[in-house]
Amino acid sequence: MKVNFGEIIPISTVDWHGKASVVLFLRNCPYRCPYCQNYEILTGSDMLEAKELEAKIDSSSLFVSSVVFSGGEPLVQKKAVMHLAAYAKKKKLLVGIHTNGYYPEVVEELIDGSLVDKFFIDVKAPLDDPDMYGKAIGYGDDPVVPDPSEVVEKVNRTIAIVTDRKMEYELRTTAIRGFVGDPDDIAAIASSIVPYVSVSDAPYVIQQGLPAHSMREDLRDIVPFSREEMLELAGRAHEFVDNVWIRTKEGGNEQVNFE
Repeated sequence: MKVNFGEIIPISTVDWHGKASVVLFLRNCPYRCPYCQNYEILTGSDMLEAKELEAKIDSSSLFVSSVVFSGGEPLVQKKAVMHLAAYAKKKKLLVGIHTNGYYPEVVEELIDGSLVDKFFIDVKAPLDDPDMYGKAIGYGDDPVVPDPSEVVEKVNRTIAIVTDRKMEYELRTTAIRGFVGDPDDIAAIASSIVPYVSVSDAPYVIQQGLPAHSMREDLRDIVPFSREEMLELAGRAHEFVDNVWIRTKEGGNEQVNFE
């Protein structure tokens, strides 16, 4: 089996909080988010035999407890992810999936196969606002980007599946000043995820966007939110949800205490 490979982090302590992971980035994605930092692997081809990636997992297996599949969007390559996830499980490693939520059928198939331990799902804009979602995913900038109404429906369905199946998951938003992620945006996103997190108590993680590495050049001069501003954003999210975290360059992963 061939896999369209992007890159690898042999040992990461930031991609799955509390766990050391080997992270495999796979190429391709249906979105073109203007602030994407991995835009160089959204397209192109670097086809490797699955056995080469199995060997990469093996090389890290003494130092990690999990494998994380990221991208791009890893679930574009369903067969590759299912094969490599099954390999990781045979090696007694946990499996995490970073996903934009566009492939609910693949999510369900992975759950049915007992191939995933945790999902990390991007919520790029309010789940009830296709127009803002379209802005976040680059709709209109590139003809490959699907219709935002369809995207919102699929992301909602993905989160509903992992909630109903009682999977471990986190929802996460990347905050970019003046783009998507200002206080009112975060409040609207938090409000839209209430039907899911009120049932699951899944964490909502607000990530500090670093626009200097964005795909779109006009975003690269935007000043990132400071840790203090990120805490303020968390406060807006807390108007709707309880389990709120921030992820910053300065402080790493922090669960916010509102007492």
